[in-house]
Amino acid sequence: MASVAVLVSALLLSLFRILLNAIDPYLSRLNIHLVKKPPSSVEKLLATIRAKSGSLPSLAQNPQWRERLQLALDYLRTAEDLTPFGRWTAYKCLLREVNTIQCFETVSRKFPQLAVASHSSRPVFIIGLPRAGTTLLHNLLSLYPNVLYPTKRRGYFADMSSNDAEEASSLDDLRRRMKIASKRFSMGFEVFSKSIVSIPYSVHPISLDEPDECFVLLNKYLFYETLPLLRGLDFMIVADRYEELSDEAYRLYKRDLHVMQSIAFPGERSCFVVKAPYHTPFVHVILRHFPDGTLFVRMHRNPVDVLASGSSLLRALNVPFVRGDASIFRRRVRGTVYGVTKELVRQTPRMPEDTVDVRYETLVRDPIAVCRKIAVRAGMEHTRAMDEKLAAFLAEDKAKRTKAGKHVYTLEEFDPVEVRRDLKEYCEMFGV
Repeated sequence: MASVAVLVSALLLSLFRILLNAIDPYLSRLNIHLVKKPPSSVEKLLATIRAKSGSLPSLAQNPQWRERLQLALDYLRTAEDLTPFGRWTAYKCLLREVNTIQCFETVSRKFPQLAVASHSSRPVFIIGLPRAGTTLLHNLLSLYPNVLYPTKRRGYFADMSSNDAEEASSLDDLRRRMKIASKRFSMGFEVFSKSIVSIPYSVHPISLDEPDECFVLLNKYLFYETLPLLRGLDFMIVADRYEELSDEAYRLYKRDLHVMQSIAFPGERSCFVVKAPYHTPFVHVILRHFPDGTLFVRMHRNPVDVLASGSSLLRALNVPFVRGDASIFRRRVRGTVYGVTKELVRQTPRMPEDTVDVRYETLVRDPIAVCRKIAVRAGMEHTRAMDEKLAAFLAEDKAKRTKAGKHVYTLEEFDPVEVRRDLKEYCEMFGV
């Protein structure tokens, strides 16, 4: 019955998307809107949230956070590249971000012991270029015992409301409520993925329980992504212009990781292994809040391949949300890659001495050796049994990718000579 419900719901959502994208532009000219537009100001949005939940997160008092939230609202109201369905989806995501802030804040206030990690070992941050093997490496390192890695489910507290968190009478009750909310979230995620986006495993693995980009934990504080879509240089702008907010975001981010760690591994020694290219320009902030031997692993790849693969992935993910030709995806992935490569060059002289730089080709050629090197640096035990476990995962992963088909993308979207000329310093510094 559950599978039938998912299929029916997915069909209805798909029809809603088609209807909205096809008819809404015409009805809007008559001032008839199938979906209400986001409010025009932060004040109106926060008033709506307060009326629904009865409270606001304390971050609502931060002027830089409010400014970023206003920019997100302005984008959602005026962006011409969004489909009507994309606008509706993005606004729902924005509301979800604020709700997640309230959940973490409520839980850490009611159960302060969760926000303090007393059994952490050295955290590992996988940064660098997107589409450079970060997902594969993250998946492999997450197989080690007692490794904490954010997932879509755990990172968002599933569909738990701030009221659920407030009403939890004990840690066991909190975990029970999280389990119930997780089932709701699983159903919603399956409906959405079946009706909107179907990404072959060969392009990018998407699962509720597999290791995921940890930008979902940061985006609610920094708002560099207002859609399920990379927004070019937005996160680089945050790094440059919002130092106070970035500092507060990573302070809260560390708390969020500790809360998840305490729930996932109560009383046990564990290690954070998190990854996202978005962390790259914030290394100095990370070191401020994670001073105890943070290990950075920086991934590198020929930027021409990164641009082509990234552009292909963005198109696959965002066709239902964004209108326009492929050039919009090329521009956005170009902004991201150019920003990250320049930051990698700039920060290199100031990186900790034991930073691990890994080329994509090296990871593909001998992933177990790369994992062994990182595990030793991070203080994680690497045994012969671990070799076997990693090898089994790699064999299964290869079978999945073979079944899904090869990820095909073309380098003709970008001029290799121009790209390598623009990023000459990066290519020479890291031998890509």
